[in-house]
Amino acid sequence: MTMDLQEIRDDLTERFPQWAERIRMLRFEPSASVTTADNDGVAVYYNEEFMRRRKREDRTFFMARQLLHIQLAHAHRRGERTRKTWNGACDAVVDAMLREEGFQIPEGVFLRKGADRLSAEKMYEVLLGQDEDEDDAAEVETVEVDAVERGQTGGEETDAKEISLDDPGLAAAVAGLAEMLEPSMQVDFDWFPGGTIRDGLLRYDFRPYPVARAEILLDTSASVDAELLRWFVRAVKGLLQQDAVVRVGCFDTRFYGFQDVTNEEDIEKLALQGSGGTDFNAAVAAFTGDAENQIIFTDGYAEMPEQNCDAVWVVYGNMTIHPKGGRVIYVKASEEKGKYEVDFLIT
Repeated sequence: MTMDLQEIRDDLTERFPQWAERIRMLRFEPSASVTTADNDGVAVYYNEEFMRRRKREDRTFFMARQLLHIQLAHAHRRGERTRKTWNGACDAVVDAMLREEGFQIPEGVFLRKGADRLSAEKMYEVLLGQDEDEDDAAEVETVEVDAVERGQTGGEETDAKEISLDDPGLAAAVAGLAEMLEPSMQVDFDWFPGGTIRDGLLRYDFRPYPVARAEILLDTSASVDAELLRWFVRAVKGLLQQDAVVRVGCFDTRFYGFQDVTNEEDIEKLALQGSGGTDFNAAVAAFTGDAENQIIFTDGYAEMPEQNCDAVWVVYGNMTIHPKGGRVIYVKASEEKGKYEVDFLIT
């Protein structure tokens, strides 16, 4: 039996009509590197031979599992956690959700006791404290066990693509920025029992991951290089989920409005307006208050605003700044062209 991707999309859309557009755009790729199915937060990778041997409802289950992993941003939420244990925790929580939604659990899939009451983070702590060989029998509720497939769930390491940056020095700066943005990009829960959302589709109050929102203000005064600005936007966009809402605005002595950035083409077409001096009051006043992540990229050559602003300031050059309520990353030019060193100061 061949893998009919349109059939999979139809089944998933019937189950989750509120995600119809996401399902339509979801990329499915065959991969011999996975045993069943996996994802990188953007695309789903599946083992063709495994899926070929499964009945339709099983294939739908495994793909629904990956869809929920993506919707819950599990790949992005792993952080420094051990991959194998984290993937097991995420599978346990998602499998419990799918059972509550009426999915038939395939042979070889274990339902862990308590997973229906825990977030992926809490489930990870539970699994981390267990001795896998001794405790599995006590902690696992068996549905239908196929010993050959035990533990072969969708949370395996794959050949998933890593986001690469054009410049290693800029990558270092963005890595530091990622550490500062991490708290607002994490989710502490997957669902809450007892409620309904999305027009009553789900019997449990299942809350998908929040769409990350970032507002980036670029200092487009004459002293800041235009290509460096595009590099920075490209790097920050790569930190967020695929469907993150990223709005980019330019300022010098005034603010020129926000532009939406969804892909590389948008970055290349950014209208980098302004070439005068710098007024940080115009920048701070431009933030809408709707974004969890507020970022200002500048050379720092202007007086700091009196207004308190909870933003991350990324300063390129040798200027030292002390904004009120902000955090600062310094990116210093090195002797080698195109390379940047990064230093940090939390204020």
